[in-house]
Amino acid sequence: MYITQANIHTCRNEITKTWGRSIQTQQDCVALAQAILEKTNKKVASHTLRRFFGLVAFDGQFRKSTLDTLANFVGYPSSDELLDRLKNEEDLVELLMRLQVHNIAIDEYYINRLIERDISMEAVMMAGHLINIRLEQNDQERIIRLFQALEPLNKGRHKYYAIISVFAHYVAPKFHELQDKAFINRLMLETPFINLALSFYVPIMELNGAYGNHVETMLNISTNEEHQRFGHSLLATRALLNGNRQLAIEHFNKIPNGTYFSILEGRIAVLDYLLHGVNEKEIGKHFTPPVNQEIFFFKPVTPLLVAFGKHELLEHLIHENKLLEITSQHWMEESVKKQTELAMAWILAKHGKITESKAALEALKDTTFPNDYQGTSQLIIAATEALFQA
Repeated sequence: MYITQANIHTCRNEITKTWGRSIQTQQDCVALAQAILEKTNKKVASHTLRRFFGLVAFDGQFRKSTLDTLANFVGYPSSDELLDRLKNEEDLVELLMRLQVHNIAIDEYYINRLIERDISMEAVMMAGHLINIRLEQNDQERIIRLFQALEPLNKGRHKYYAIISVFAHYVAPKFHELQDKAFINRLMLETPFINLALSFYVPIMELNGAYGNHVETMLNISTNEEHQRFGHSLLATRALLNGNRQLAIEHFNKIPNGTYFSILEGRIAVLDYLLHGVNEKEIGKHFTPPVNQEIFFFKPVTPLLVAFGKHELLEHLIHENKLLEITSQHWMEESVKKQTELAMAWILAKHGKITESKAALEALKDTTFPNDYQGTSQLIIAATEALFQA
């Protein structure tokens, strides 16, 4: 079967990467042949591997069955699929070179090709890196096009929740500082900026600043019900924390009815409780999270119950939902869990158990929270330390 020297070189790299060792001697080829047999239950002779890895001179072609077995070893059903991937990469390199020769910006072409092939963390974070670079250069047109290239990610945002969370925490903070209203409007109207950045990086304690301004802009220009629910719930939270109960109620009443994702459902539940009260017998039902969504449902609940001194209810909810026993799946979930542990330190202090509370805070002092968790984490810490002086 014909295979180019360039593809042979790339295949060698794939094989050594999979195996975890380099191929430099005949003994390496013997060991690799055994590893291939164990993984694929197919044989490739060590002398064939010596030819393939260039340890001996060879100017012929390799059998397709041999190439298929090598492809199986690195995780492909056949050599055809492996070579197709390599051909796609060659095409991409050629495309980028041609664009460069003609002095055409390659950012969005590159990201489009990566996203078409696979929506992966690497592809999305490369887009985020390019977006941040273009933001530093104030290249607004290219930023618009790069966000537009992420539309497939937006369409699958419930599936790619973890990827978008990381992307948003990397990109969104710099955009929250923007004062260019015309550019912000374009981002919200022409790209999936709201769904991929604004909605996934939510610094509650910065709602009185630029972030709150962006939320207001979103409410003014977007008629999307999900955006309206999200925005009015945040502005109700801001008003309540600022002591403006009437304004909080006005925003709460503007939240459209519908099905909410877990964080928004939790925020609406705690706002409803704080603004309108809930019959004690209905508390359990009122704070019922979706199955397997307990961590994120209570993410917005915990800081607000701390802020308004509802330690008995919070303690009940933490124990009732076994929030401290849930196994976190990634950093974001672990951060919510750590924030719950902070809240338990506050609850201990409310019960007069100052020594235990101080020990709990000390154990959490080196926790690194995502940027948008830091404000609410500091709120809980400050509320706890205030009780030490009481």
